[in-house]
Amino acid sequence: MSETTAGLTDTSEAGLSVTAAQAAISARLTEASALAKAALVCAHAGYEREAVRIVLDPDVPLSEAQTLHGASCLIGRINRKAVEATAPGD
Repeated sequence: MSETTAGLTDTSEAGLSVTAAQAAISARLTEASALAKAALVCAHAGYEREAVRIVLDPDVPLSEAQTLHGASCLIGRINRKAVEATAPGD
């Protein structure tokens, strides 16, 4: 993103950032889902202690997904404000 002469942020290249963030969110949620499924398999097989250990592992990818989601929302708000600020008739 670059600074314009009016002091507004140019987010024209932010679309790529949002796309990359969405892909990263998807990857982290897929990882967390796989860990949850592995814990369930262990629990069903009678390995409850291992299931509990595994079920704690998704904390990191879930936290990262939440952070990436927040960043995507922020970029979206910046884009909307930039469009509103440059709307004709203002």
